[in-house]
Amino acid sequence: MSDEDLHTLQKYHATNQQQVLSVIASDDNEPTPKQRRFAFALLNNIWLSQVGGAWLETVENTRRHFYGAYEYYNCLDFGEFSLSAAKGTKTDTNQFINMLLDYAAIHDISLSVKPLNELEPQEIARWEYRCLLDKRCVICGKSHADLAHVDSVGANGGNRQKINHLGLRAMSLCREHHQEQHKIGIQSFMNKYHLNGIKIDEKIALAHVLNIK
Repeated sequence: MSDEDLHTLQKYHATNQQQVLSVIASDDNEPTPKQRRFAFALLNNIWLSQVGGAWLETVENTRRHFYGAYEYYNCLDFGEFSLSAAKGTKTDTNQFINMLLDYAAIHDISLSVKPLNELEPQEIARWEYRCLLDKRCVICGKSHADLAHVDSVGANGGNRQKINHLGLRAMSLCREHHQEQHKIGIQSFMNKYHLNGIKIDEKIALAHVLNIK
């Protein structure tokens, strides 16, 4: 904050007037080549799916549409968002990728790349949570995935129909990866794919019809 901003806050504080602060966390680091490749791969997957209507006529139209949507929802000026190294930032690129992943999840669009291999470490938990809500495999992205417990339910009585699932860690796995998890063991599986698991909250419990009492 500048000295002028601090003086303004002190003035309002002295008069007991209500203060509203808006804090925007960002960075000046340019997008990495890996981020850019992932974002463009997602845009191409969305274009190939042809989900969305006439604006999907070309890959370029698709790119312009999502650039515009990101600028609109983040209160940016037209043309302000970019994935270029000269103009873009890592923070904006991460948020843009998350927007594309949300769109792909909502419309069940197949992905040509595995998000776990492409996401920044701090973004993986968000993908894990999204997959649990949408019953999508966190590894390969297939739909109709199972909820797999990370924390053993045996210590909680063993009956999955009766235990309170809130707070237990879980992940979403397709049948193939669920079988792999059982074959190599939970910890080896988590280490292999760099997963932490997500604590079950009420939204996840509702999506999977889990007991929370």
